[in-house]
Amino acid sequence: MTEQAPPDEPGAEASGRQAPRGAASARATGQGARPSGKGQLRREKILAAAIRHVARNGGRGTSLAQIATEAGVTQQGLLYYFPSKDELLNAALDVRDQRDVVPRLDPWQGLEFLDGIVERIHRWRQEPEMVGMFTLLLVENLGDHAPLRDRLEKRYSLVHKEYADGVRAAQANGTARADIDPDLKAIEIIAFLNGLETSWLLSPSLPVEDVATAWRDSQLAQMTTAGPPNQQPGRAAAPE
Repeated sequence: MTEQAPPDEPGAEASGRQAPRGAASARATGQGARPSGKGQLRREKILAAAIRHVARNGGRGTSLAQIATEAGVTQQGLLYYFPSKDELLNAALDVRDQRDVVPRLDPWQGLEFLDGIVERIHRWRQEPEMVGMFTLLLVENLGDHAPLRDRLEKRYSLVHKEYADGVRAAQANGTARADIDPDLKAIEIIAFLNGLETSWLLSPSLPVEDVATAWRDSQLAQMTTAGPPNQQPGRAAAPE
């Protein structure tokens, strides 16, 4: 089955072809038939334009018409890929979540997840609009019935669990103090990150890389116990 051309592709309007609503929703969520090369490029342009606009004006202050114009498509063409503003914002957050991942082969073995956080912060300057978009959408969706509230809350829970599990792993292998509450420590870490993001967006000249490194070193000093000789703080000892 061939993919239908979106309304703004050459020849689409002339032939009267239009994608059914279900097909559009599949494209917005990444399900269904894979877009053509041209369609994928257009989709990526729309997402990039959405991220830039939301980073500057927030989700509420950004219209689909503005995004379509910057992406070089008609509003009808935008709606072919993203049938609603909420679907477009969710897709933009999907991009952010994918970029936010620190690649690793295995689950965290201990406090090395702090190194992963520092690595992510070092990437902020490469994609400042990604940080801005996420922060503004987070603030806009704090209300109980906000459209992105559930999604952002689930993301928070996943990140909280990841950090808490890292602390628990370090306690299990004896490289973190047993008296630390992993869940409270995870909340503290997320609060630090949210605060640093906001401070950096207000003042981009802040040396966030240096701040992140100093914070990581301070956390390791506070959380680790004395390990065997030559063992790095927060790292599991190699099996004998």
